[in-house]
Amino acid sequence: MSLLIIAGSSRQASINRRLQERLAEVAEADGQQCYVYPPAELDAPLYQGDYEDEHGVPSNIQKLATAINEASKVIVVTPEYNASVPPLLKNAIDWSSRLSKNPWTGKTVLLAGASPGQFGAARSMGDLRAILANLGAWVAPAVASIAKTDADKIAELDGEFLLKFMSQGS
Repeated sequence: MSLLIIAGSSRQASINRRLQERLAEVAEADGQQCYVYPPAELDAPLYQGDYEDEHGVPSNIQKLATAINEASKVIVVTPEYNASVPPLLKNAIDWSSRLSKNPWTGKTVLLAGASPGQFGAARSMGDLRAILANLGAWVAPAVASIAKTDADKIAELDGEFLLKFMSQGS
């Protein structure tokens, strides 16, 4: 089994990037093969049909789709921007769904997120659940919502909790 871990924030100090790394640490220590997808690789022009007609799907998004297709399971780690999905992540999902083979169809997807606030990115994950289900993904019922946190607390997250979360859909 291979695990692809995508983070929806490209900010260097993002606690969600730290959560992406912590998930990978725990998975690898458990002997799982995983790939931490570089957030900068999600960046693409804002989806627009005329751009797609002229230029096609950006090559970095095609690479993302290949990684999704090759993974047994995908974990999407998301921050929450104004109570919803960050534009970097939403745009990458929109672009990737435009390929002739939508990589999300039939894919097992787990949702995780962290924030210093009280909601732990839960509202963003609710929107992501609807978006990904619409694309044909199976979205695991339990999420890893880490509220009132910072990078130090993320580094200390209980490995057993994270392994139980990652075992969904196995």
